[in-house]
Amino acid sequence: MLANRLAEQPVVKSVQSVWRHPRVGGPLRAVVGLGSLWLALVVLLRNNEPGIGIYLFGVIIGLLYSLLAIGLILIYRATRIINFAQAEIGAATGVMAVVLIKIHHVPYIVAFGIAIGSGLLAGMLVEVLIIRRFAKSSRLVLSVATIGVGLVFAGLQLLIPHWLGATKLIDPAPPATPFSQVHFQVGNFRFDANSLVVVFWVAVVVIGLTLFFRATDIGLAVRGSAENADRAALLGIPVKRVSTVVWMLAAALSSLALFLRVPIVGLPIGVFVGPVILLYGLAAAVIARMESFTTALIAGIALGVIEQTLYYFTRDPSVSGALILPILLAVMLLQRDKLSRGQDTGVSTWSLAKEFRPIPPELRNVPIVVWTRLALGAATVALLLFGYNGLAFKQQILASVVVIYAIVAVSLVILIGWAGQISLGQWGLAGIGAGVAGNLSALHNADFFVTLIVAGVVGAVVAVVIGLPALRITGLYLAVTTLAFGITVQNYLLSPVYFSSLLPTHSDGVPRPFLYGRFDLTNDRTFYYLCLVVLALCLASARALRRSRTGRAIIAVRDNTKAAQSYAVNSSSIKLWAFALSGFWAAVAGALFAYHQGQVSTQAFSPELSLTLLIVVVIGGVTSIPGALLGTLYIGALKYGDISPSGQLLATGFGALLLLMFFPGGLAQLFYGTRDGFLRWVAARRGIVVPSLLADSRTIEPEAEGDVLSDAVVTAEAHVDAHLRCPVCDALLTMAEAADHDHLQVEAVTV
Repeated sequence: MLANRLAEQPVVKSVQSVWRHPRVGGPLRAVVGLGSLWLALVVLLRNNEPGIGIYLFGVIIGLLYSLLAIGLILIYRATRIINFAQAEIGAATGVMAVVLIKIHHVPYIVAFGIAIGSGLLAGMLVEVLIIRRFAKSSRLVLSVATIGVGLVFAGLQLLIPHWLGATKLIDPAPPATPFSQVHFQVGNFRFDANSLVVVFWVAVVVIGLTLFFRATDIGLAVRGSAENADRAALLGIPVKRVSTVVWMLAAALSSLALFLRVPIVGLPIGVFVGPVILLYGLAAAVIARMESFTTALIAGIALGVIEQTLYYFTRDPSVSGALILPILLAVMLLQRDKLSRGQDTGVSTWSLAKEFRPIPPELRNVPIVVWTRLALGAATVALLLFGYNGLAFKQQILASVVVIYAIVAVSLVILIGWAGQISLGQWGLAGIGAGVAGNLSALHNADFFVTLIVAGVVGAVVAVVIGLPALRITGLYLAVTTLAFGITVQNYLLSPVYFSSLLPTHSDGVPRPFLYGRFDLTNDRTFYYLCLVVLALCLASARALRRSRTGRAIIAVRDNTKAAQSYAVNSSSIKLWAFALSGFWAAVAGALFAYHQGQVSTQAFSPELSLTLLIVVVIGGVTSIPGALLGTLYIGALKYGDISPSGQLLATGFGALLLLMFFPGGLAQLFYGTRDGFLRWVAARRGIVVPSLLADSRTIEPEAEGDVLSDAVVTAEAHVDAHLRCPVCDALLTMAEAADHDHLQVEAVTV
C-alpha cells in the first residue's frame, strides 16, 4: 500500500517520466549507474582505494571493450547470431600491425591504415565466402561457423609473424607511437597521448554510426533489415549487400579496438589471444541486450573500471575475469524473456539440427543387414581394443585423453544436439570434476569409483546452476554465460592461489590406484581400457536416454517448446535434466583426466579446448553419437599428430567450415548417407518397398491409365445418349428433345 501511494505522488511521477524519457533517460541512467559503481568500489576497496588515475585508465580500457560490443550488436541485429570470431579478426590484424611496426619499422599511421583496411577486407570476405553460404542454415550452424572462422584467424595470428619475416621472438611491450612521447599525470597514474587517441576514435565511431544510421540510405536499410530481414527483403532492401556492410563495419571496429589496445597494454605475438578479450565485449553486449549502442558503451566502461580496480587491489587479472560470470548470471536472470516480432523471426531455427533415421524395420532383420552391422561393430571394437598396440609410445600415452575427449563430446551431443542448448564451457565442467576428484583422492584417500561418482554429481549440480538462465533467456545468450564459466574455472576456481586448501598440490598429485589387487592403473594400457569402459557406460546411458520418454521430451522441447508444453511436457525440468546428465558425464571425464595427468593444472582446462570440443561434435555430427566419436578421432589425429599449433587451428576451423558448408550433418551425414545407399541397394535387390528410403512404387501401368480414360469417355457418351420418358404422354425422348417437350416446360407462377 505504501509503495502504491508513493508511486502516485507527483514528484515520483515526474522522476519516473524523466528516468524513462527516450532522450534524457538514457544518459541519466548511465550517469547514475557509473556513479553507483564508483561508490560501490570506494566502499569495497576502502582499505586500499585506487586513485582517480586507475578509474580513468579503466574507462580507457572499457572504451575498447565497447568497440567490440558495438560490433557484436551490429552483427546480431542484422543476422540474429553472435559473432564469436569478433575479437580474433581484430587480433589477426593487430598482430600484423605490430610486426610491421616493430620488425619493418612501418610508420604508425601507415600501419593503422593497413590494420583498418585489412579488417574491412576480412569482414567482406567472411560475409561473402562463408556467411552467405549459411543463409538458410539454423542459427546453431551459423554461430558455430563463426567459431570456425575464429579458429582460422587464430591460426593466422600464429602464422602472420613468420610470413612477415619475424624469425625471433618479438618483444611483447607496447610499441612506440608518435603519441607515446606526450605524457600527463592523473593522480599517481601516468598516461600518454595514446589514451587520448582512444577517446578520440570512440567519439568518432559513436558520432559516425549515429549519422550513418540516421542520415544514409544504407544505414536506414541496416536498421530495417535488423528489425525483420524477411520483411525488409519483401520491401526491396538489398539484404545481402546490407549484411556485407554490417560485417565490414564490425570487423573494422574489432581491428580498431585491438590496434588502439596495442600501444596501451600491448598484444602478445605467437599466442592465441583466445576468448578472454572477447568475453568483456560479449558481456557488455549482453548487458545491452544486443540492442542499445549507448548501453553497450556504458557497460563496457563499467567492466573496464571493474577490471582495472580489482587488478590494482589484487594484482591478479583472473579475479576480474571470474567476476564476469556472476554479473552475466544476474543480468540474464533479471532480464525478461520478451522478444519483438522482428527478433522472434527464425528463433525456432536455432534448435533445428539434422536427425538421422534408424534402419527401417522392413530391412532390420534382413540377413545381409544384420551381418553387416555385426561386422562393423566387431571391427570398431577390435580397433578400440587392439589398435592401441599399433600406436607409437607417445600416442599410447595420449590415447586415453582422446577417449576422455570422446566422453565430453557425447555429453555435448546430449546438450547441444538433443536439447538445443549451446555450451562453450563444457571443458570447464570437466575442470570441476577434476578438482573434486583430485581433492577426494589426494587429500581424503577416497575410493577411485567414489571420486568418479561424486565428481559427476557435483558436475551435474553445477551444470544445472549454469543452465538456469536457459529457463528465461535461451540460445545464444546462454553461450556467453558458459564461455564465462569456462574462463572462471580455469583462472579462478582451479587456481591454487585462492583454493589451495581444496586442490591437490604438485607434491601430493592425483595418484592412480591399484584396483582390486589386479588392475594397476599406473599402467597406461590398463588405464586406457578403463577409460574405454567408462566411455561404453556413457554411450549406453546416452542411448537409453534417447529411447526413453525423457529423451523424446527433450527432442520435442528442442524442436517446438510451446507444442511440447501443450502435451503436458514441463520444458523447464526437461532442459535441466539435459544439463544435469551432460554435466555429469563431462565431470566424470574431467576426473579421469585428473588421474591421467596426475595433477589438477589450470593450464590444462583452457576455454579454448571447450571451443575445440564444440567443433568436434559439429565435425562429427551434432545430433549423432557415432558422429561425435568420428569427430573425436579427427581432432585427436590433429592434436596429437605431428602438426604445428597453427596447422591444428587452421585444419580444425577450415574442416568445420567445409563440413558445415557441404555436409551440415558432419561426418555422420557421410556415414549415414553411405549406409542409406547400401540399404537402398539391399531393398532394390530383394524387391522390398521401403517408403522412408525409396519413392512409393506406382502400381498402375500407363496402359491401364489409358483404359481408365477410355472407360470414362464411353461412360460420358452413354450419359449423353440416354433417353427420358415423359410422365404425361409416355413419350420416349432424347435429352435434346426433352428440353423442348411441352409437358416438361416450367410455367411461370404469378403471386
